[in-house]
Amino acid sequence: MATVVESKAFRVFSVSSNANSFGLRGMLLVAADGEAWEVGANHLYVKERGSTVHVPCPCGYGRSFSELGYEIPTQLPVAPKAIVDKVWA
Repeated sequence: MATVVESKAFRVFSVSSNANSFGLRGMLLVAADGEAWEVGANHLYVKERGSTVHVPCPCGYGRSFSELGYEIPTQLPVAPKAIVDKVWA
């Protein structure tokens, strides 16, 4: 039986201009429903502001940021409607 893999679309709200000591740049991701995350990405996986990324959610259990090459995911409070509207305009 095949594994069901759902995904959720997030837009890149911001990308840090500098990298941490491991070479990772921070990216803030916001979904259309306001779900927000901060992740670290190296130069191979960092996206431009406004890009859409589809984060896998295998069998409906959590987000699988590692499948996209993202590290240290941190869930943030739900983004205010004004931010969501700006990101998804």
